[in-house]
Amino acid sequence: MAILTVLFAVLGRAEPRPEWHPWELMAAESVGSVMFALPGLVVARRRSRNPAGWLLLVAGCGQAVDSLVHAYGLYAIPRGLPGSVLVAWASNWAFAAFVFPAFFLLLLFPDGRMPSRRWRVAGWYVGACAAVVVSIGAVAPGALGGGEYFPSTLNPIGVPALSWVMENSGILSVPLNLVPFLLSASSLLFRFRKSAGKARQQLKWVAWAVLMAVLLVIAHVVLLDGLAQGIGIGLVPVVLSAAIAVAIVRHTLFDIDRILSNSLIYAGLTGCVSGLYIGLVTLFGLLLQQSAPGVVPLLATGAIAALVQPLRTVLQRLVSRLVYGLRDDPYAALAGLGRRLEATTDPKQVLPQAAVTVAEALRLPYVLIELNEPMAPAAVGAPAAVSGIEGPVALRLALVHQGVEIGTLVVGARTAEERFSPADLRLLRDVARQIAQAAAGVQLSLALLRSQERAVAVRAEERRRLAGELHDGVGPVLTGATWTLQAASTMLWTDADATHDLLATALVHIRQGAEDLRRISMGLRSPVDQLGLREAVLAYTDRVSLGVHVEMPEEIPPLPAAIEEAVYWILVEAVANVLRHAEADNCWVGLRLGDDTLVLAIADDGKGLPPRMRPGVGVGSMRERAAEVGGMCEVRARSKGGTEVVTRLPRGLPGADLGRLTEKGRDV
Repeated sequence: MAILTVLFAVLGRAEPRPEWHPWELMAAESVGSVMFALPGLVVARRRSRNPAGWLLLVAGCGQAVDSLVHAYGLYAIPRGLPGSVLVAWASNWAFAAFVFPAFFLLLLFPDGRMPSRRWRVAGWYVGACAAVVVSIGAVAPGALGGGEYFPSTLNPIGVPALSWVMENSGILSVPLNLVPFLLSASSLLFRFRKSAGKARQQLKWVAWAVLMAVLLVIAHVVLLDGLAQGIGIGLVPVVLSAAIAVAIVRHTLFDIDRILSNSLIYAGLTGCVSGLYIGLVTLFGLLLQQSAPGVVPLLATGAIAALVQPLRTVLQRLVSRLVYGLRDDPYAALAGLGRRLEATTDPKQVLPQAAVTVAEALRLPYVLIELNEPMAPAAVGAPAAVSGIEGPVALRLALVHQGVEIGTLVVGARTAEERFSPADLRLLRDVARQIAQAAAGVQLSLALLRSQERAVAVRAEERRRLAGELHDGVGPVLTGATWTLQAASTMLWTDADATHDLLATALVHIRQGAEDLRRISMGLRSPVDQLGLREAVLAYTDRVSLGVHVEMPEEIPPLPAAIEEAVYWILVEAVANVLRHAEADNCWVGLRLGDDTLVLAIADDGKGLPPRMRPGVGVGSMRERAAEVGGMCEVRARSKGGTEVVTRLPRGLPGADLGRLTEKGRDV
């Protein structure tokens, strides 16, 4: 069809035709139809189940048919050749065979399906518009070819009642042609907002084609003239077809992000330079039209030369932010992360918000935050936060807080072949540090919440246990003693021997009740309550099968019970860790009292910490106990080899009654 179009365009070049459509342009358009259809052939062969390739072929053939009927009609009608009226009639509606398949192509790109079920309505609307346009073109009265190509040939099947349609064709073209195009284009925007990974990269190829089309249209309007004008517009569908084929068959053939960003930079730079040159020439012309009109172009050129580099820098920064996010502006990225974390009130939402911020700031399709300790007991093995759709992992960064690895930041690449630039890596490392601090705070907050929940649960269970023991143990004993004493009181004056036996029995019951109460009371007291903090520590270290060197004050002043309990159990857990993991020969325990704080240090001469320490249950327990009373616990490498656990706790707590915590009070 393209060959025949070129042949008839050349043979009929002398025939009258519209000025905007010379025979050279008609011949060039036939070549463009082949170039438009060839990418469709590639897609149809490589991805036969994807309708995009077949739609490209149909649209290319429709364009070829439209060009052929116009070329043959212009040649045949003046000569009365067979079929001349038929092809002229077909020229009324043949364009629809090119336009509407292209609309469906945009609706179904890139996977061959509608964006969602709701978009089926748009598909039905586009199909209905195609049927209406073909029907109107087939029976529209008047000259064929819109009256410009074949003004003397009337439509043989034209319906005179439809003459109003031709009179209002401009208005009707809005719902029948413009609206279908806008629906098709908006479907691509809808897909892009919801897409990630491969689909997003494919849509970027179409975005690049649209940018090229805009540049060609601008060149058509501003720069080109005559035949070049038409050829420039004819290249628009060719560029779109090629971009769609590459996106479907080999979307990773080139780095589309780099191509798109460079195209945006140089297109914007060209537009700015052209606009500034025209504006400066106009301004200088008005100012210097009388004194020195010849220097106006030189002044405008000099001003443009001075502004080109700053303009390029600004455009590059804007385009980089559009394509790559905030990688070139780390301060803005970190500030945005800080603002979002500051606005989050629920601790459980801090890390999800951080993941979303990282994904948005760097345009990443997938971000995951993993913590070594789960955020909830039921979330073991589950990630702490996820943003995006899971894809190939490009980078893992350790989240380190106070020298301890507490989790991992996992990010996916924008494309399968893309590697992060040094700027990306610097920003991700900085963000990982901020997320590590936030994750540590979240873990601490949630640990305190869980501790409070456990305290409430334990308190309720302990009350229930005490109530049961008092009811089942002490209660019956005291009840028996009461009844025995009542019986003895009735027999006091009548039977002295029986009264004596009853009183002895009551005394046994009372002693048993007292013993039960003592047993229950002792069960509620820890070694610290029974022995005191200093003696409890010494008693425990004496039982340890290791050389433990203890350094404590000879007398420890009264401390709140919660502080003493925390000191004792942190010491027990730290020494137990030495026995289990350190392979040490000696262990040193030191307790120093300051004015407001006390410092507990447990050190060993063992093998020390691993390069990347992952805190276990024991370390987490020590930190939780310290945090519960407003202190902190740090595990670090010892300067002389081994490990050191340093705990700092306050000496006082709100509401603690130190007057009751004397040694005499304990003994009582």
